[in-house]
Amino acid sequence: MEELIVYAVLCSIGYCKYDEYIEKLDQLFLQNPQDEVLLDLEGRAYKEAMLHLCYLFNEMQLDIDKFSRKLMSKLKGIYIAENNLAEFGKRMYQLWQYLPKEISEEEPFYILSYADDPLSWGDEKQCRELYEKAIYYYDIQ
Repeated sequence: MEELIVYAVLCSIGYCKYDEYIEKLDQLFLQNPQDEVLLDLEGRAYKEAMLHLCYLFNEMQLDIDKFSRKLMSKLKGIYIAENNLAEFGKRMYQLWQYLPKEISEEEPFYILSYADDPLSWGDEKQCRELYEKAIYYYDIQ
């Protein structure tokens, strides 16, 4: 479930991954055909499913470590593919604001609240170092 919620969180900040989401949902549903939440999501249109997953994000008890690792793993690919660091920075700040306090105030997520600050004085190198510290945080541990 944590990975599906990651897709909803990313979609809420403009990084919608429809094909990846559908593939993961189908995989999870085939593994757990009696899971009512997965069955419900299978019957929903994509945008409706994303909204429902955002609701579940605030209501369910998640494995925060699993969620965090999945999210950072997805952010790695987005970061590498992103051509506009300033736009990436705006979205990461939105992501940080969207996260519940128990996640947003912890590393590596807190870094997302300020990592783009060096761009205001033209220091792209420091900005990238901060994002990479956050994104690769779980690779180091």
